[in-house]
Amino acid sequence: MFNQVIGHQKNIELLQNILRTNKIAAAYLFAGPPNIGKEFVAINFAKALNCLEGSVRHFPYADACDKCLSCRKIDDGNHPDVRIIRPEGAWMKIDQIRLLQRQISRRPLEGRYKVYILTDVERMNLPAANSFLKTLEEPPGASVLILLTSNYNALLPTIRSRCQLIRFFPIPKTVLQNQLIEKLKVTETKAKQITLLSGGRVGKALELAKEEYIDAESTIPDILNRPQIIEIFKIAEELNNQPETLDILLTWLRDMLLVKQGCNIEFLTYPDKFNELTQLASGYSRIQIQDFMKTIMETKNLLQRNINSTLALEVMVLKMISP
Repeated sequence: MFNQVIGHQKNIELLQNILRTNKIAAAYLFAGPPNIGKEFVAINFAKALNCLEGSVRHFPYADACDKCLSCRKIDDGNHPDVRIIRPEGAWMKIDQIRLLQRQISRRPLEGRYKVYILTDVERMNLPAANSFLKTLEEPPGASVLILLTSNYNALLPTIRSRCQLIRFFPIPKTVLQNQLIEKLKVTETKAKQITLLSGGRVGKALELAKEEYIDAESTIPDILNRPQIIEIFKIAEELNNQPETLDILLTWLRDMLLVKQGCNIEFLTYPDKFNELTQLASGYSRIQIQDFMKTIMETKNLLQRNINSTLALEVMVLKMISP
């Protein structure tokens, strides 16, 4: 059910309005960062499209019931009309698209729609993409394609233009924190830590929520300890593997700036690390800290584009450790 989705309220309202008005498009493109919750929303949309009890006629909220046979089959992954297609290895290949084309041309067996959810479609190789275009140009009437991508710009423009675009953004920290407390019943302290580490990505937050112990405040980012130039590549690689660390780095810099300004300890994100923050802050001027924060924000903006992330992070680290 859509009420199980954490955040993305505007997208949920849009999909529910589509269901209420029965203006179902042939193809949707869900675009947003990895682990943001795109696939979970797509599955719930597929359930609502085929729910036996939650149809437009019987359920004014345009949602799935999560109880009928159709909903249970989709949850179990064995509904004959709902399929999730993932890349095989590094790429989504033409054989996968040809199989989709054969299956989607047939009428639904049990549901109202045949729904195909294609994940990581930016990894569709060129032959597969060109073949897939034929399906987008002439989609069967009782079918819905839901494409999921973390790199919108990597898709062929002809594919993008034939889909209804729905963008997914990181969830605001206060919203995510409150939802974690309300829906997952985690403590306020743990919710705060999860929110910080997840960077507003629901999937990452749910993974962290399963862990019994999280000590987000114990790690002082290595970059603040004035590493040697030879360590640039190691630090950049770590940041590339865990991009949410950039947000943690920003919070440490913010706290360091507040410490230098003599701010009350209760305003710090890491009040328990006051001594470490004071020691770190003593090694930098206010202008340096502000410049570091600006450099990180510029790098975060670059990472949202189709650029070499490792190179961008290496340049960022070099700027921050240079005298």
